[in-house]
Amino acid sequence: MSRNLHFQRRLSRVFVHFAAATSLLYGLLVYVAAQATEEFLLRRYVGAVLEWAMKDLAQQPAAGLPRANNLERLQALTGESHGTARPTLAEDVARLYVRASPDLPAWARDYAPGIHRRLDGDADGSMVGVASLDGGQDALYVIVDGDGLLDIDQLEPYLLVALLLIGGAVTALGGFTGKALARKLAQPLVTLTEEIDAHGEGPAVFSGIQRADEIGALSRGFTGLVDRLSGFLQREREFTRFASHELRTPVAVFKNNLSLLRVTSDPAVRERALSRMAQSAEEMEALVATFLALGREASEGTLQSRQLRLQADVERALAYLSPVIRQRRLTVALDGDGDATVSAPPELLAVLVDNLLRNAVAYAATHIRISLRHGVLEIFNDVDRDVPSSTGYGLQIVARFCERQQWTYTREQGDAAHTMRIAFTHGD
Repeated sequence: MSRNLHFQRRLSRVFVHFAAATSLLYGLLVYVAAQATEEFLLRRYVGAVLEWAMKDLAQQPAAGLPRANNLERLQALTGESHGTARPTLAEDVARLYVRASPDLPAWARDYAPGIHRRLDGDADGSMVGVASLDGGQDALYVIVDGDGLLDIDQLEPYLLVALLLIGGAVTALGGFTGKALARKLAQPLVTLTEEIDAHGEGPAVFSGIQRADEIGALSRGFTGLVDRLSGFLQREREFTRFASHELRTPVAVFKNNLSLLRVTSDPAVRERALSRMAQSAEEMEALVATFLALGREASEGTLQSRQLRLQADVERALAYLSPVIRQRRLTVALDGDGDATVSAPPELLAVLVDNLLRNAVAYAATHIRISLRHGVLEIFNDVDRDVPSSTGYGLQIVARFCERQQWTYTREQGDAAHTMRIAFTHGD
């Protein structure tokens, strides 16, 4: 659980850092925008005053003089209220001058026509607008002091504090929101992790498998992986059980004949013992190859099949079991098409037929009936109730073989009879 909480905390930190960075970015943007807005508005205001003054100076009456000079016109303009309305921000923000004005600041005379910000020497940041009069022989000046109403220097500390408070509030809100979102985003992963940790053996279907997002893909991936691992584990256990079950007989035959070779010098007996040992070695080799092939995934390929006479394998298995059949006084009836073939791996078919007939011989009471028709093998035997049930894996091996080769295997078991049937075709 601590790992899950750690994941949620990491997500929460990401949201908090994002909120803090966003607040800082927007704070800088607001501050820069405020500075740029002040400059822009002042320039627009100075330009508007210049345009107003130039227009009204041209219309200003000469006050009874044949031609009033620009200073007189300016004094008349600023002293009267007729004419176009003057653009205003507040009283006495913008001051008007001409070159002849006695109170024109000396530093303003150095500026060319246009709008300028005074930044030289002990400048207070005043804004000055200059326009030519009388073809450049005179000039009109508009000056706005640096501490005018649009200057935000005095408001800057308050602006910074306000931005910091807003940034802190946004960051705190981002933290709370991030924590809630982190919990919501992490919950599917937390649930999936807990299910994986709690899962034991066997196939599983983890939560979120039906989702179409990354969580669903992750859940489907883990589900498929667990299914494959479960299949590997099952095949490994089957290989151990089946190999142990099937190899006992040829190993016992091999050991018995080896002991016989050590105590006899009769050439005929030795030859017969060697022949049986060679047959047992071939059986063990075929069994190991078969079980190794069954231990692989189906996608890794199937065993190589050939057209085989099924009756030949049945007759070989019956000949091998004939001593037991005679000992138990069983009757065996074989009915079928001796030339009919089935497509099957040779080693697998031999092991399958051997297990089926050994099971029938072990539990039959009096008789066994074997039928071979149209690619179907059917073995029927009555049941000897005095024979205890076995814990062997013979029929499990048969079922596993049929599943791997996609053959249809059915079994009917009652108190008095037992029937096993295999159709050597792919089941639908």
